[in-house]
Amino acid sequence: MEEEIKKAYLNYFEHYTKRNWAEMLNYFASTFTMIGTGIDEYSSNTADTIALFEREFGQASDPMHYKFKKIEVFPLHDDLAFLMAIVDMHFFTPNGEYEYSNNRTTAILKRENGAWRITHGHWSQPAEMQHEGESIPLGALIAQNKELKFEVIEKQKELEEQNAHLHYMNDVKNKLFSIISHDLKSPFNAFMGITDLMLNNFEEDFNDKDYFHIRLQLLNEMAHNLYDLTENLLSWANLNVRDIKPNIRATPINTTIQKQITVLRPIWMKKRITINDDIHPDLTANTDPDIISIVIRNLLSNAIKFSFKHSQIDILARKNNANLEITVADHGIGMNQEQLNNVFAGYNTTRGTDNEKGSGIGLITCNDFTKTLGGRIEVESTLNKGTTFKVIIPA
Repeated sequence: MEEEIKKAYLNYFEHYTKRNWAEMLNYFASTFTMIGTGIDEYSSNTADTIALFEREFGQASDPMHYKFKKIEVFPLHDDLAFLMAIVDMHFFTPNGEYEYSNNRTTAILKRENGAWRITHGHWSQPAEMQHEGESIPLGALIAQNKELKFEVIEKQKELEEQNAHLHYMNDVKNKLFSIISHDLKSPFNAFMGITDLMLNNFEEDFNDKDYFHIRLQLLNEMAHNLYDLTENLLSWANLNVRDIKPNIRATPINTTIQKQITVLRPIWMKKRITINDDIHPDLTANTDPDIISIVIRNLLSNAIKFSFKHSQIDILARKNNANLEITVADHGIGMNQEQLNNVFAGYNTTRGTDNEKGSGIGLITCNDFTKTLGGRIEVESTLNKGTTFKVIIPA
């Protein structure tokens, strides 16, 4: 008897979970009542019970997975028995999935026309997340899916940002190695070539002062160019590889600018350029002296490179409300509109008036470092008349 009841109930449950409507109905008694899991799932007659099943079939139309943990039968009479089971269920709905763990199912079965059929069922899964009209917690599922979808979108955005940053870092690495392998290698080769030549001819030309003077001038110029290129490379790479935080403090602007003029003296002296500076001796600003030194050195080096021999470069610094404005203006070859539009756009480089060659990262370094100070650079240029760079940063 007990095995027959178990088999009948398990057959009903298999048809129920596989959504076999007609086969499932065969296991209902002629009179069938039910108490379900939803807050309005109860019925006192067969018609209402069937209607509740129809509603549930519509809300969870896909087959369900289940696993019985326990099933017991308690005979009440020769033709009547009480069944109790514990089962885990996994629902698939159009709005998502839901787990029913430890669902306690009880039923009363009676023998009718020679077969065991369910006359009353009771599902006691807690229903705190369900609303009226729901056989399963659809509202909770929708809210849960929205939350999960939001989390997925956020994670996707995070991954896209990380991927973009990795691509950017890879581009930085490739450009850095390209510059090192080409632009840094060439001047080192030239530097070593001159020293090799001087060493090979040392005995022969030892007393020739002009020979040594000319080559020492070349070595000095190359040393300054190498220093400038290396400094730019290190500064630019450092800025791109890690997040530099400016060290803001009181900075004597005149002293900072004069130091960079002195550093570049051999280069502008060679081209007989005059540096005119208009900076108040006591001018100070709250900024990062190391960053502003890099910006000034690059702008001044750029101005020297594109200035004609015997021309002049004007440097002006002043406070304007809450900002510090530093202007570096040359009277050199200037730029056309296309060059002006792309002045900070890439790694393009143009030879100077004395055939000087650059790395193409000087102005990019200036622009990036100025942004770290919360400022900007404005550029004006006229072809064959000169270029003016104005650095505007908080003071």
